Amino acid sequence: MALPFVPLTRRSLLYGSALAGSAAAAYAAKSDAPYQLGVMTNLFGALPLEEAAARIAKLGYRYICPGARHPGGSNYTPDLPKAERVAVLRRLRDAGVQPVMSLGGFSGELNNSAALEKYRAQLDLCADFEIPVMVGGGPWYFKKFPTVPKREREWQVEVANFYRLMEQAVRHAESVKVIVALKPHTGITARAKDCIQVMQRIQSPYFKIAWDAGNISYYEGIYPDPDLVDLTPHVAAVCIKEHAGGRAEHNFPVPGQGNIDHDAMFRTLFAGGFRGPLCIERIDGRGEKVAAEVMDQRLTQAREYLAPLLERTAPKG
Repeated sequence: MALPFVPLTRRSLLYGSALAGSAAAAYAAKSDAPYQLGVMTNLFGALPLEEAAARIAKLGYRYICPGARHPGGSNYTPDLPKAERVAVLRRLRDAGVQPVMSLGGFSGELNNSAALEKYRAQLDLCADFEIPVMVGGGPWYFKKFPTVPKREREWQVEVANFYRLMEQAVRHAESVKVIVALKPHTGITARAKDCIQVMQRIQSPYFKIAWDAGNISYYEGIYPDPDLVDLTPHVAAVCIKEHAGGRAEHNFPVPGQGNIDHDAMFRTLFAGGFRGPLCIERIDGRGEKVAAEVMDQRLTQAREYLAPLLERTAPKG
């Protein structure tokens, strides 16, 4: 199957966010790409970052979420000197990809002042790499997933502390113009209805949701989530993760081989104004180690499945 090629032009390096009038709406207006389908470089975690990026580009993808867990060379971490950040970004672009998303919000739990400083450092890193969305999560809800939640009194203290620190993190996000996007990950972001409540707690164009239908299926056993249609105006990014089987069954196959109705999901998102990046996060099945050549095959299958759906559902012009 011949798949559409989305050129990496100067204008398409400026991508769009979910809401008209939101922090990154200017990207959507300036982008000439109908969608931004990318890959998280951690899928090639055994390779250096720039080698992983080149491999992803060779497979036909033009956008990435750079990972921090790559061996050798300069990496995507806050300890990378500021002068080197420009050079690494240039090399990634020379390899044929543009970073559009970060998982920096998962670099540590946001639960104290030291963690807040690390969170701010991750936002600064995004800004230097011209990445408009940093994905993270709320506090973890379980003592032992999936059967032992935390005591309610303990949980409520954690939630209150998280919101207090996130308010400060979002103020920094506003100053560096990077969106913080929390994704479904149990607890306060367990489902779309919970994410809507989160959006009511902190209101800022730089505080949004990164949708992850695979997490809803894995952690909650729900697919599709009936409240996505109401959450969509707050969605700034999508982590693409297929899930097969029931709740807590560890099985993340290639998109199209599990529970998720991606066609319906894309239609809902785009109809609600979504214009953000979509990055493939996992295709490692039951968590097995996947050789780079096998990952190539799986990402090719994923693109052959996802690209036609996106072509049909993404807004034209």
